[in-house]
Amino acid sequence: MLKYFIFSVLTVLSFSACVSTEINPPATNGFFDLSDFMEKELTEKRNQVKKLQKTISLDGETETKRLEDFDLAIETELFTAADINKIAWLDRYKADSIFYKTGQLKTLVYTNITNDLRTKSLMIHYDIKNTVDSILVEQSSTSVLAKSVQNLHYFPASGYRIENQQDITALDQHRLIVDVKFVY
Repeated sequence: MLKYFIFSVLTVLSFSACVSTEINPPATNGFFDLSDFMEKELTEKRNQVKKLQKTISLDGETETKRLEDFDLAIETELFTAADINKIAWLDRYKADSIFYKTGQLKTLVYTNITNDLRTKSLMIHYDIKNTVDSILVEQSSTSVLAKSVQNLHYFPASGYRIENQQDITALDQHRLIVDVKFVY
């Protein structure tokens, strides 16, 4: 009888040892992880990109410089900050996709449906090799005194573009465009 009791206890303990009591968050939040993508891009580009050719245009006045000393993480910080991949925002964006005739994903679009977040849309374009070809982020914010609209374009092979339009009450409208080309 003691033998069966010990066998029963050991059996129950061995099954209960297989059950995890840890609560882990999901591995993915459901959206394209822009922050993770940019981190991987930075790792790859650090050794490849030797210079940046940066053209800045403010209200039509343009200046171009070649930068040899730069921190690509700081340069692309706006893209990382535009990540929408947060569990709390799963119900605030709708997702849509377009496919090539071959069935491969061509474009993935997330659109804000509540209009209360800064990032209004995130669009990821893929080439037919299923790699990211370009990313477009549309952002805007409004307050009593100002309205700002920002479009961020990232092209993994060549660089990025930032367009910023700012309207401040009782002041002139300002338009800033930053074009950056990677020099390999």
